[in-house]
Amino acid sequence: MFSQEKYNKNTSIDIKLNEPLTSDSCSKIIVELIKYILYQKQQIPFAFDTLVQLGKGKPADRNFSSTKTLQNSLNNLTHQLSSQLHLAGCNVKEVVVIIGATTISPKFCLKVELPSQILSSEKHIEYQHSYRKPLLTLMKSLIECSDFQQAIATPLSVTNTFVLVKKSDSNPKSEFFLPKPQYYLPVQISCFSIKLFYNEDDFNSDCTCSNIVKVYNDNQLDKTSQTTINIDNSNVTCMETNVPYIWYQSKEVVKGFKFFR
Repeated sequence: MFSQEKYNKNTSIDIKLNEPLTSDSCSKIIVELIKYILYQKQQIPFAFDTLVQLGKGKPADRNFSSTKTLQNSLNNLTHQLSSQLHLAGCNVKEVVVIIGATTISPKFCLKVELPSQILSSEKHIEYQHSYRKPLLTLMKSLIECSDFQQAIATPLSVTNTFVLVKKSDSNPKSEFFLPKPQYYLPVQISCFSIKLFYNEDDFNSDCTCSNIVKVYNDNQLDKTSQTTINIDNSNVTCMETNVPYIWYQSKEVVKGFKFFR
């Protein structure tokens, strides 16, 4: 299921997926991975789902604000990353998660290389391309990787978590992911590189998303008015552009916190 090689301090983990990702499923997988890392590296006091349940108390609770901020940050990150993955003229190649005081002094680094083709969630139905099966494949591979488990089990003091994307973007500006054209990943620290891929022959999944879908226009006075469009199953996101790849940093910085009793 995975293969790993060591290059100095770096570890590569190749993970073959059995089905193509959509922009939504890909973003959800990455954010679920971030939740796992945050908990394992003791940046949050409990697993994310448990933390959300505990955070449903009164706003006066000292944990309420931190939990709500974390939840909003990850929800926003999921939405923004998905938008980037199906944005015309944008090709996201890598996503990097860095834990540390700054992006140039990381204590932990994880890089995720995305497949060359990702289905657009604007053209494919989510329930036919669930993120849960690919997420299970990813997590099983990481659990079976002894080097990754050894590194992830080493706790860190509470600090910042940054998310960066390496992309080629022909759009005039990016309001959420801010360009860092002079940035390079630090070479003095170990970095895990996860490569998600699937066979090109398996890319055209057997789904019915190509059926006619009715799109409702809420902006019109007549709420019952609708337009039918034909969706081509072969349409994909992140088409190649002639713009060079540079790093962009998310405006959302996840700040670790402790639980107050």
